Amino acid sequence: MSLVGVDIGSSSVKLAAYDLEGRVLARASEAFSPRRSQPGWWELEPEEVWEATLKSLSRIAAHAAVRSDPPETMAISASGREVFPIDRNGKVLGTCLMAGDLRGADLEQQTASKARRDEWYSGCGHIPERMDPVNRLLWWRQQHPEVARRSRFFLGWHEFMTLRLVGSAVTDRSLASKWCIYDLKGEWSSKRLAEFDIDPRILPKIRPWGVIIGRLRPSLASKLRLPKTLKIAVGCFDASCAALGTGASAEGMAGLVSGTWEDLIAPVRELPPIQMVDSGFWVGPHPGSATLAVLGLSPNGTVVLDWARKLTGTSLRKLAKVLEHAGPGPSPVLAIPHFSGATVSWPNGRRSRGAFLRLSLASLSGDLVKSLMEGIACELVMMVQRCRDHGVTINQVRAAGGGIRSKWWTQLKADLIQLPIEVTEQFESGTLGAALLAGLASGVFSSLEEGSKQLVRISRCFEPNPKRAALYEDRLVAYEATVNTLLQTDWPGQS
Repeated sequence: MSLVGVDIGSSSVKLAAYDLEGRVLARASEAFSPRRSQPGWWELEPEEVWEATLKSLSRIAAHAAVRSDPPETMAISASGREVFPIDRNGKVLGTCLMAGDLRGADLEQQTASKARRDEWYSGCGHIPERMDPVNRLLWWRQQHPEVARRSRFFLGWHEFMTLRLVGSAVTDRSLASKWCIYDLKGEWSSKRLAEFDIDPRILPKIRPWGVIIGRLRPSLASKLRLPKTLKIAVGCFDASCAALGTGASAEGMAGLVSGTWEDLIAPVRELPPIQMVDSGFWVGPHPGSATLAVLGLSPNGTVVLDWARKLTGTSLRKLAKVLEHAGPGPSPVLAIPHFSGATVSWPNGRRSRGAFLRLSLASLSGDLVKSLMEGIACELVMMVQRCRDHGVTINQVRAAGGGIRSKWWTQLKADLIQLPIEVTEQFESGTLGAALLAGLASGVFSSLEEGSKQLVRISRCFEPNPKRAALYEDRLVAYEATVNTLLQTDWPGQS
Protein backbone atom coordinates (compact mmCIF):
# COMPACT_ATOMS: atom_id res chain seq x y z
CA MET A 1 0.00 0.00 0.00
CA SER A 2 1.03 3.60 -0.59
CA LEU A 3 -0.04 7.03 0.65
CA VAL A 4 -0.85 10.11 -1.46
CA GLY A 5 -0.33 13.71 -0.38
CA VAL A 6 -1.96 16.63 -2.20
CA ASP A 7 -0.60 20.16 -1.71
CA ILE A 8 -2.76 22.99 -3.08
CA GLY A 9 -0.84 26.25 -3.25
CA SER A 10 -1.47 29.68 -4.71
CA SER A 11 0.12 28.94 -8.09
CA SER A 12 0.02 25.16 -8.51
CA VAL A 13 -1.14 21.83 -7.14
CA LYS A 14 1.47 19.20 -6.29
CA LEU A 15 0.89 15.53 -5.65
CA ALA A 16 3.17 12.69 -4.56
CA ALA A 17 2.69 9.04 -3.77
CA TYR A 18 4.96 7.57 -1.06
CA ASP A 19 5.66 4.03 -0.01
CA LEU A 20 5.78 3.16 3.67
CA GLU A 21 9.49 3.93 3.92
CA GLY A 22 9.10 7.47 2.62
CA ARG A 23 10.31 6.80 -0.92
CA VAL A 24 8.59 8.77 -3.67
CA LEU A 25 6.79 6.45 -6.09
CA ALA A 26 5.46 9.20 -8.37
CA ARG A 27 5.07 12.97 -8.55
CA ALA A 28 2.77 15.24 -10.53
CA SER A 29 2.03 18.95 -10.59
CA GLU A 30 -0.07 21.43 -12.55
CA ALA A 31 0.21 25.22 -12.57
CA PHE A 32 -2.73 27.62 -12.31
CA SER A 33 -3.39 30.88 -14.14
CA PRO A 34 -4.26 33.52 -11.53
CA ARG A 35 -5.88 36.74 -12.73
CA ARG A 36 -4.67 40.18 -11.68
CA SER A 37 -6.98 42.31 -13.80
CA GLN A 38 -6.62 45.40 -11.58
CA PRO A 39 -3.97 46.63 -9.13
CA GLY A 40 -4.42 44.86 -5.80
CA TRP A 41 -6.64 42.12 -7.26
CA TRP A 42 -5.62 38.45 -7.28
CA GLU A 43 -8.23 35.89 -8.30
CA LEU A 44 -8.21 32.18 -9.06
CA GLU A 45 -10.95 30.09 -10.64
CA PRO A 46 -11.82 27.10 -8.39
CA GLU A 47 -12.82 24.97 -11.36
CA GLU A 48 -9.32 25.41 -12.81
CA VAL A 49 -7.83 24.17 -9.54
CA TRP A 50 -10.22 21.22 -9.53
CA GLU A 51 -9.33 20.22 -13.08
CA ALA A 52 -5.61 20.58 -12.33
CA THR A 53 -6.01 18.30 -9.31
CA LEU A 54 -7.86 15.66 -11.33
CA LYS A 55 -5.23 15.80 -14.08
CA SER A 56 -2.44 15.33 -11.54
CA LEU A 57 -4.27 12.47 -9.83
CA SER A 58 -4.70 10.77 -13.20
CA ARG A 59 -0.96 11.05 -13.88
CA ILE A 60 -0.13 9.63 -10.45
CA ALA A 61 -2.53 6.72 -10.97
CA ALA A 62 -0.97 5.90 -14.36
CA HIS A 63 2.56 5.59 -12.97
CA ALA A 64 3.89 2.03 -13.00
CA ALA A 65 5.21 2.23 -9.42
CA VAL A 66 1.80 3.34 -8.15
CA ARG A 67 0.01 0.60 -10.07
CA SER A 68 2.33 -1.89 -8.38
CA ASP A 69 1.77 -0.31 -4.95
CA PRO A 70 -1.80 1.10 -5.05
CA PRO A 71 -2.67 4.02 -2.75
CA GLU A 72 -4.85 3.27 0.23
CA THR A 73 -5.35 6.76 1.68
CA MET A 74 -4.96 10.37 0.55
CA ALA A 75 -4.95 13.67 2.48
CA ILE A 76 -4.82 17.33 1.45
CA SER A 77 -2.60 20.23 2.43
CA ALA A 78 -4.14 23.58 1.54
CA SER A 79 -3.87 27.31 2.02
CA GLY A 80 -6.30 28.39 4.72
CA ARG A 81 -7.09 32.01 3.92
CA GLU A 82 -9.28 31.73 0.85
CA VAL A 83 -12.96 30.84 0.62
CA PHE A 84 -15.57 31.11 -2.12
CA PRO A 85 -19.34 30.50 -2.50
CA ILE A 86 -20.75 27.09 -3.47
CA ASP A 87 -24.39 26.19 -4.18
CA ARG A 88 -26.23 23.15 -2.80
CA ASN A 89 -25.23 21.06 -5.83
CA GLY A 90 -21.52 21.77 -5.37
CA LYS A 91 -21.38 24.34 -8.19
CA VAL A 92 -18.96 27.25 -7.74
CA LEU A 93 -20.82 30.59 -7.67
CA GLY A 94 -17.88 32.98 -7.63
CA THR A 95 -14.16 33.33 -8.12
CA CYS A 96 -11.73 32.88 -5.24
CA LEU A 97 -10.15 36.03 -3.82
CA MET A 98 -6.63 34.95 -2.90
CA ALA A 99 -4.87 35.94 0.32
CA GLY A 100 -2.94 38.66 -1.48
CA ASP A 101 -6.09 40.30 -2.87
CA LEU A 102 -6.45 43.71 -1.22
CA ARG A 103 -10.23 44.04 -1.46
CA GLY A 104 -12.11 44.19 1.82
CA ALA A 105 -9.36 45.97 3.76
CA ASP A 106 -12.02 48.07 5.52
CA LEU A 107 -13.54 44.93 7.04
CA GLU A 108 -10.39 44.13 9.01
CA GLN A 109 -10.90 46.92 11.55
CA GLN A 110 -14.66 46.33 11.76
CA THR A 111 -14.14 42.67 12.58
CA ALA A 112 -11.30 43.34 15.02
CA SER A 113 -13.48 45.83 16.92
CA LYS A 114 -15.87 43.03 17.92
CA ALA A 115 -13.54 42.00 20.77
CA ARG A 116 -10.42 42.97 22.67
CA ARG A 117 -7.07 41.83 21.29
CA ASP A 118 -6.56 39.39 24.18
CA GLU A 119 -10.03 37.93 23.58
CA TRP A 120 -9.27 37.31 19.90
CA TYR A 121 -5.91 35.78 20.77
CA SER A 122 -7.19 33.42 23.45
CA GLY A 123 -10.11 32.47 21.22
CA CYS A 124 -8.56 31.78 17.82
CA GLY A 125 -4.82 32.49 18.15
CA HIS A 126 -4.55 35.66 16.08
CA ILE A 127 -6.03 39.12 15.52
CA PRO A 128 -8.44 39.44 12.55
CA GLU A 129 -6.83 40.33 9.22
CA ARG A 130 -8.18 41.30 5.82
CA MET A 131 -7.74 37.86 4.28
CA ASP A 132 -9.37 35.88 7.09
CA PRO A 133 -12.21 33.77 5.66
CA VAL A 134 -14.82 35.44 7.85
CA ASN A 135 -13.92 38.78 6.23
CA ARG A 136 -14.12 37.22 2.77
CA LEU A 137 -17.60 35.94 3.59
CA LEU A 138 -18.60 39.42 4.78
CA TRP A 139 -17.15 40.88 1.56
CA TRP A 140 -19.39 38.62 -0.54
CA ARG A 141 -22.40 39.69 1.52
CA GLN A 142 -21.51 43.34 1.08
CA GLN A 143 -20.50 43.35 -2.60
CA HIS A 144 -22.58 40.50 -4.04
CA PRO A 145 -25.57 39.91 -1.74
CA GLU A 146 -27.47 37.94 -4.40
CA VAL A 147 -24.61 35.42 -4.62
CA ALA A 148 -24.35 35.18 -0.84
CA ARG A 149 -28.10 34.42 -0.62
CA ARG A 150 -27.79 31.59 -3.16
CA SER A 151 -24.78 30.03 -1.45
CA ARG A 152 -25.11 26.75 0.41
CA PHE A 153 -21.48 26.79 1.55
CA PHE A 154 -18.47 29.08 1.84
CA LEU A 155 -15.51 26.76 1.46
CA GLY A 156 -11.73 26.85 1.15
CA TRP A 157 -9.58 24.54 -0.94
CA HIS A 158 -9.51 21.60 1.48
CA GLU A 159 -13.27 21.61 2.00
CA PHE A 160 -13.98 22.16 -1.69
CA MET A 161 -11.87 19.13 -2.54
CA THR A 162 -13.46 16.88 0.09
CA LEU A 163 -16.92 17.92 -1.12
CA ARG A 164 -16.04 17.03 -4.72
CA LEU A 165 -14.02 13.90 -3.90
CA VAL A 166 -16.19 12.38 -1.19
CA GLY A 167 -19.42 14.37 -0.98
CA SER A 168 -18.82 15.97 2.41
CA ALA A 169 -17.36 19.45 3.12
CA VAL A 170 -14.83 18.84 5.90
CA THR A 171 -12.05 20.93 7.39
CA ASP A 172 -9.55 20.45 10.21
CA ARG A 173 -8.69 22.53 13.27
CA SER A 174 -5.67 24.29 11.76
CA LEU A 175 -7.67 25.54 8.77
CA ALA A 176 -10.75 26.39 10.84
CA SER A 177 -8.69 28.55 13.19
CA LYS A 178 -7.95 30.98 10.34
CA TRP A 179 -11.61 31.95 10.22
CA CYS A 180 -11.56 33.97 13.52
CA ILE A 181 -14.96 32.47 14.37
CA TYR A 182 -13.23 29.34 15.62
CA ASP A 183 -12.66 28.48 19.27
CA LEU A 184 -9.29 26.90 20.07
CA LYS A 185 -11.23 24.40 22.17
CA GLY A 186 -12.07 22.71 18.87
CA GLU A 187 -15.35 23.98 17.41
CA TRP A 188 -16.92 26.98 15.71
CA SER A 189 -17.56 29.69 18.32
CA SER A 190 -21.29 30.09 18.94
CA LYS A 191 -20.63 33.60 20.26
CA ARG A 192 -18.79 34.70 17.10
CA LEU A 193 -21.33 33.03 14.83
CA ALA A 194 -24.08 35.07 16.50
CA GLU A 195 -22.07 38.32 16.29
CA PHE A 196 -21.57 37.92 12.53
CA ASP A 197 -25.01 36.37 11.89
CA ILE A 198 -23.50 33.25 10.35
CA ASP A 199 -25.49 30.06 10.04
CA PRO A 200 -23.06 27.24 10.94
CA ARG A 201 -24.62 25.10 8.22
CA ILE A 202 -22.82 27.14 5.54
CA LEU A 203 -19.47 26.20 7.11
CA PRO A 204 -17.55 22.94 6.74
CA LYS A 205 -17.61 20.34 9.46
CA ILE A 206 -14.53 20.35 11.72
CA ARG A 207 -13.00 16.89 12.12
CA PRO A 208 -9.90 15.83 14.07
CA TRP A 209 -6.70 14.51 12.52
CA GLY A 210 -6.41 10.77 12.14
CA VAL A 211 -9.95 10.45 10.79
CA ILE A 212 -11.17 9.09 7.45
CA ILE A 213 -13.73 11.39 5.78
CA GLY A 214 -14.93 8.79 3.28
CA ARG A 215 -14.10 6.88 0.14
CA LEU A 216 -13.43 8.43 -3.24
CA ARG A 217 -16.60 8.70 -5.31
CA PRO A 218 -16.92 5.61 -7.52
CA SER A 219 -17.35 7.72 -10.66
CA LEU A 220 -14.08 9.55 -9.97
CA ALA A 221 -12.27 6.34 -9.11
CA SER A 222 -13.28 4.90 -12.50
CA LYS A 223 -12.42 8.09 -14.38
CA LEU A 224 -9.01 8.47 -12.77
CA ARG A 225 -8.27 4.72 -12.64
CA LEU A 226 -7.70 4.86 -8.92
CA PRO A 227 -8.70 2.11 -6.48
CA LYS A 228 -12.38 2.22 -5.55
CA THR A 229 -11.26 1.63 -1.97
CA LEU A 230 -9.15 4.83 -1.85
CA LYS A 231 -9.95 6.73 1.34
CA ILE A 232 -9.72 10.49 1.91
CA ALA A 233 -8.37 11.54 5.32
CA VAL A 234 -8.47 14.85 7.16
CA GLY A 235 -5.56 17.10 6.09
CA CYS A 236 -4.44 20.49 7.38
CA PHE A 237 -3.15 24.05 6.77
CA ASP A 238 -0.34 24.14 4.21
CA ALA A 239 2.33 25.69 6.46
CA SER A 240 1.53 23.21 9.24
CA CYS A 241 1.55 20.34 6.76
CA ALA A 242 4.91 21.45 5.37
CA ALA A 243 6.36 21.54 8.90
CA LEU A 244 4.86 18.14 9.61
CA GLY A 245 6.64 16.87 6.49
CA THR A 246 9.97 17.82 8.07
CA GLY A 247 9.10 15.89 11.23
CA ALA A 248 8.20 18.97 13.32
CA SER A 249 5.21 17.83 15.35
CA ALA A 250 6.56 17.77 18.92
CA GLU A 251 7.73 20.65 21.11
CA GLY A 252 11.38 21.59 20.69
CA MET A 253 11.77 20.87 16.98
CA ALA A 254 10.83 23.66 14.58
CA GLY A 255 10.12 23.26 10.89
CA LEU A 256 11.76 25.68 8.45
CA VAL A 257 10.08 25.79 5.06
CA SER A 258 12.49 27.55 2.72
CA GLY A 259 10.44 28.15 -0.39
CA THR A 260 8.67 31.07 -2.06
CA TRP A 261 7.83 32.04 1.52
CA GLU A 262 10.31 31.60 4.37
CA ASP A 263 8.24 30.03 7.16
CA LEU A 264 9.19 29.00 10.68
CA ILE A 265 6.74 26.73 12.50
CA ALA A 266 7.47 25.93 16.15
CA PRO A 267 5.18 23.40 17.92
CA VAL A 268 4.08 24.41 21.43
CA ARG A 269 1.84 22.93 24.12
CA GLU A 270 0.36 26.17 25.43
CA LEU A 271 -0.43 29.63 24.12
CA PRO A 272 2.64 31.85 24.48
CA PRO A 273 2.24 35.49 25.59
CA ILE A 274 0.14 37.73 23.35
CA GLN A 275 3.31 39.67 22.47
CA MET A 276 3.93 36.94 19.90
CA VAL A 277 1.00 38.34 17.93
CA ASP A 278 2.38 41.87 18.30
CA SER A 279 5.48 40.56 16.52
CA GLY A 280 3.39 39.23 13.63
CA PHE A 281 3.24 35.55 14.59
CA TRP A 282 0.11 33.41 14.55
CA VAL A 283 -0.69 30.61 16.94
CA GLY A 284 -2.97 27.79 15.90
CA PRO A 285 -3.76 24.09 16.15
CA HIS A 286 -0.98 21.82 14.86
CA PRO A 287 -1.00 18.05 14.24
CA GLY A 288 1.09 16.00 16.64
CA SER A 289 1.81 15.73 20.33
CA ALA A 290 2.32 19.48 20.85
CA THR A 291 -1.25 20.27 19.61
CA LEU A 292 -0.40 23.94 18.88
CA ALA A 293 2.25 25.81 16.90
CA VAL A 294 3.66 29.31 16.59
CA LEU A 295 3.77 30.27 12.92
CA GLY A 296 6.13 32.90 11.53
CA LEU A 297 5.14 33.25 7.87
CA SER A 298 7.26 35.59 5.74
CA PRO A 299 6.46 36.25 2.04
CA ASN A 300 10.12 37.13 1.37
CA GLY A 301 11.74 33.83 0.54
CA THR A 302 13.14 32.44 -2.70
CA VAL A 303 10.76 34.69 -4.65
CA VAL A 304 13.06 37.60 -3.73
CA LEU A 305 16.14 35.74 -4.95
CA ASP A 306 14.38 34.84 -8.20
CA TRP A 307 13.66 38.54 -8.76
CA ALA A 308 17.29 39.50 -8.09
CA ARG A 309 18.74 36.74 -10.25
CA LYS A 310 16.48 37.70 -13.15
CA LEU A 311 17.30 41.40 -12.77
CA THR A 312 21.06 40.80 -12.66
CA GLY A 313 21.18 37.87 -15.06
CA THR A 314 22.69 35.62 -12.39
CA SER A 315 22.08 31.94 -13.09
CA LEU A 316 21.95 29.39 -10.30
CA ARG A 317 25.27 27.96 -11.50
CA LYS A 318 26.90 31.40 -11.50
CA LEU A 319 25.47 32.17 -8.05
CA ALA A 320 26.85 28.90 -6.68
CA LYS A 321 30.32 29.84 -7.95
CA VAL A 322 30.05 33.34 -6.45
CA LEU A 323 29.11 31.94 -3.07
CA GLU A 324 31.77 29.26 -3.25
CA HIS A 325 34.51 31.85 -3.73
CA ALA A 326 33.06 34.45 -1.37
CA GLY A 327 34.84 34.99 1.91
CA PRO A 328 33.31 33.78 5.19
CA GLY A 329 32.13 37.27 6.14
CA PRO A 330 29.12 39.30 4.95
CA SER A 331 28.63 40.94 1.59
CA PRO A 332 29.82 44.56 1.26
CA VAL A 333 26.17 45.37 0.42
CA LEU A 334 23.46 45.32 3.08
CA ALA A 335 20.02 44.31 1.78
CA ILE A 336 16.56 44.51 3.35
CA PRO A 337 14.49 41.79 1.59
CA HIS A 338 11.06 43.20 2.47
CA PHE A 339 9.82 43.21 -1.12
CA SER A 340 6.34 42.17 0.04
CA GLY A 341 6.50 43.95 3.37
CA ALA A 342 7.51 42.31 6.64
CA THR A 343 4.80 40.16 8.20
CA VAL A 344 6.88 38.90 11.13
CA SER A 345 9.12 40.38 13.84
CA TRP A 346 8.67 44.09 13.06
CA PRO A 347 5.94 46.39 14.43
CA ASN A 348 4.22 48.04 11.44
CA GLY A 349 6.30 45.78 9.24
CA ARG A 350 3.70 45.66 6.48
CA ARG A 351 4.70 49.17 5.44
CA SER A 352 8.35 48.15 5.04
CA ARG A 353 9.84 47.60 1.58
CA GLY A 354 13.06 46.26 0.09
CA ALA A 355 16.28 48.29 0.14
CA PHE A 356 19.98 48.07 -0.72
CA LEU A 357 22.59 50.04 1.26
CA ARG A 358 26.34 50.54 0.99
CA LEU A 359 26.32 50.24 -2.79
CA SER A 360 29.38 51.48 -4.66
CA LEU A 361 30.68 51.44 -8.23
CA ALA A 362 32.60 48.34 -7.23
CA SER A 363 29.42 46.44 -6.27
CA LEU A 364 28.83 43.29 -8.32
CA SER A 365 25.63 41.46 -9.20
CA GLY A 366 26.73 38.60 -6.95
CA ASP A 367 27.07 41.03 -4.04
CA LEU A 368 23.41 42.01 -4.44
CA VAL A 369 22.08 38.45 -4.56
CA LYS A 370 24.29 37.33 -1.68
CA SER A 371 23.19 40.30 0.42
CA LEU A 372 19.53 39.34 -0.09
CA MET A 373 20.27 35.78 1.04
CA GLU A 374 21.95 37.24 4.12
CA GLY A 375 18.97 39.53 4.73
CA ILE A 376 16.55 36.59 4.66
CA ALA A 377 18.85 34.75 7.07
CA CYS A 378 18.81 37.81 9.36
CA GLU A 379 15.01 37.70 9.28
CA LEU A 380 15.15 34.08 10.43
CA VAL A 381 17.44 35.11 13.30
CA MET A 382 14.86 37.69 14.38
CA MET A 383 12.06 35.10 14.26
CA VAL A 384 14.01 32.60 16.35
CA GLN A 385 14.99 35.30 18.82
CA ARG A 386 11.36 36.48 19.22
CA CYS A 387 10.36 32.89 19.92
CA ARG A 388 13.06 32.56 22.57
CA ASP A 389 12.11 35.89 24.12
CA HIS A 390 8.56 34.63 24.68
CA GLY A 391 9.38 31.19 26.02
CA VAL A 392 8.96 29.14 22.85
CA THR A 393 11.44 26.27 22.94
CA ILE A 394 13.46 25.57 19.79
CA ASN A 395 16.31 23.10 20.22
CA GLN A 396 16.60 21.90 16.66
CA VAL A 397 15.40 22.90 13.20
CA ARG A 398 14.30 20.65 10.34
CA ALA A 399 14.30 22.28 6.91
CA ALA A 400 12.70 21.52 3.55
CA GLY A 401 11.85 23.41 0.37
CA GLY A 402 13.76 24.59 -2.67
CA GLY A 403 15.96 26.91 -0.62
CA ILE A 404 17.76 24.02 1.08
CA ARG A 405 19.38 23.14 -2.25
CA SER A 406 21.83 25.94 -1.46
CA LYS A 407 24.29 24.42 1.03
CA TRP A 408 25.95 27.83 1.49
CA TRP A 409 22.65 29.43 2.48
CA THR A 410 21.53 26.63 4.79
CA GLN A 411 24.91 26.67 6.55
CA LEU A 412 24.66 30.44 7.01
CA LYS A 413 21.25 30.07 8.63
CA ALA A 414 22.53 27.38 11.00
CA ASP A 415 25.50 29.59 11.90
CA LEU A 416 23.40 32.67 12.61
CA ILE A 417 20.59 31.02 14.60
CA GLN A 418 23.24 28.93 16.40
CA LEU A 419 21.21 25.75 16.03
CA PRO A 420 21.75 22.61 13.96
CA ILE A 421 19.61 22.43 10.83
CA GLU A 422 18.73 19.01 9.48
CA VAL A 423 17.55 18.96 5.87
CA THR A 424 15.17 16.38 4.47
CA GLU A 425 15.63 14.34 1.33
CA GLN A 426 12.10 15.28 0.27
CA PHE A 427 12.04 18.93 -0.82
CA GLU A 428 8.24 18.99 -1.15
CA SER A 429 7.41 18.56 2.51
CA GLY A 430 3.78 19.66 2.01
CA THR A 431 2.86 16.48 0.15
CA LEU A 432 4.83 14.39 2.64
CA GLY A 433 3.04 16.02 5.58
CA ALA A 434 -0.30 15.24 3.96
CA ALA A 435 0.82 11.65 3.37
CA LEU A 436 1.71 11.38 7.07
CA LEU A 437 -1.83 12.45 7.99
CA ALA A 438 -3.16 9.89 5.52
CA GLY A 439 -1.05 7.20 7.16
CA LEU A 440 -2.22 8.19 10.63
CA ALA A 441 -5.87 7.99 9.56
CA SER A 442 -5.42 4.59 7.91
CA GLY A 443 -3.66 3.14 10.96
CA VAL A 444 -0.27 2.66 9.32
CA PHE A 445 1.29 4.18 12.43
CA SER A 446 -0.11 5.08 15.82
CA SER A 447 1.23 8.64 16.01
CA LEU A 448 2.69 11.31 13.76
CA GLU A 449 5.97 11.07 15.64
CA GLU A 450 6.14 7.37 14.79
CA GLY A 451 5.19 8.16 11.21
CA SER A 452 7.91 10.80 10.94
CA LYS A 453 10.55 8.27 11.97
CA GLN A 454 9.20 5.97 9.28
CA LEU A 455 8.71 8.37 6.38
CA VAL A 456 10.87 11.49 6.91
CA ARG A 457 14.39 10.93 5.64
CA ILE A 458 17.29 13.21 6.65
CA SER A 459 20.01 13.82 4.08
CA ARG A 460 22.37 16.07 6.05
CA CYS A 461 22.82 18.06 9.24
CA PHE A 462 24.39 21.54 9.17
CA GLU A 463 26.08 22.18 12.51
CA PRO A 464 26.48 25.86 13.50
CA ASN A 465 29.95 27.41 13.14
CA PRO A 466 30.53 29.90 16.01
CA LYS A 467 33.53 31.48 14.25
CA ARG A 468 31.48 32.37 11.21
CA ALA A 469 28.61 33.60 13.38
CA ALA A 470 31.06 36.01 15.06
CA LEU A 471 31.84 37.55 11.65
CA TYR A 472 28.17 38.47 11.29
CA GLU A 473 27.60 40.00 14.72
CA ASP A 474 28.03 43.58 13.48
CA ARG A 475 25.90 42.85 10.41
CA LEU A 476 23.01 41.64 12.55
CA VAL A 477 23.19 44.79 14.68
CA ALA A 478 23.35 46.98 11.57
CA TYR A 479 20.49 45.07 9.95
CA GLU A 480 18.14 45.53 12.90
CA ALA A 481 19.05 49.21 13.29
CA THR A 482 18.54 49.84 9.57
CA VAL A 483 15.08 48.25 9.47
CA ASN A 484 13.99 50.20 12.54
CA THR A 485 15.22 53.45 10.97
CA LEU A 486 13.47 52.76 7.66
CA LEU A 487 10.21 51.92 9.43
CA GLN A 488 10.34 55.23 11.31
CA THR A 489 10.80 57.21 8.09
CA ASP A 490 7.82 58.54 6.18
CA TRP A 491 8.42 57.81 2.52
CA PRO A 492 6.38 59.47 -0.25
CA GLY A 493 3.53 57.20 -1.31
CA GLN A 494 4.06 54.84 1.60
CA SER A 495 0.85 53.23 2.82
